[in-house]
Amino acid sequence: MRWSLQGYKGVLKQTLIIEIEKAREDMVQVALEEGMTSNNTLEVSQFIDHLLNELHKISLTK
Repeated sequence: MRWSLQGYKGVLKQTLIIEIEKAREDMVQVALEEGMTSNNTLEVSQFIDHLLNELHKISLTK
């Protein structure tokens, strides 16, 4: 089986979307337990930002 770049990008996008959703769930749980401004909540938020930036980069490439 031969992977095309588009196929690979599609799989990568889906993987990132799943990771983003999981991290969002984690962030909500941490925020409920530790507060919205806890260091752990902020770290998860920054991780989500990183994932979103990666998703954006992939979306921009042809």
